Amino acid sequence: MLSSLCRFSIGLLAISTFLTSSPRLLADPDNVLKIAVRRDGNLTANGKPTTLAELDFTCRELAKQKGEVLYYREAAKEDPPPMALKVLEIVTRYDLPIRLSSKPDYSDSINDRGESVPRP
Repeated sequence: MLSSLCRFSIGLLAISTFLTSSPRLLADPDNVLKIAVRRDGNLTANGKPTTLAELDFTCRELAKQKGEVLYYREAAKEDPPPMALKVLEIVTRYDLPIRLSSKPDYSDSINDRGESVPRP
């Protein structure tokens, strides 16, 4: 009985931690979520390490706010890590507008001709 109660308590703690930390990922102004996928597959959202589950929750909330995504992938000319495809699946699931950036500071956007242009 005590074991079940401990597992239940740990589960509640994990859920509450997730729910209270994920909205902080939307702290960027103008409802913009900056996603970066590193060469090794590590994932950040607005500069903070995140998981696919947290990203899914954040993107769902961002869609309600009619926000947008800025997406940067390190080593973009190389084959993407599996994480990159999963991230794009999440972003497209919520039909969020996405701008691709070739710079880790998101100061540019990639246009329809594949050219880097300064971000307004």
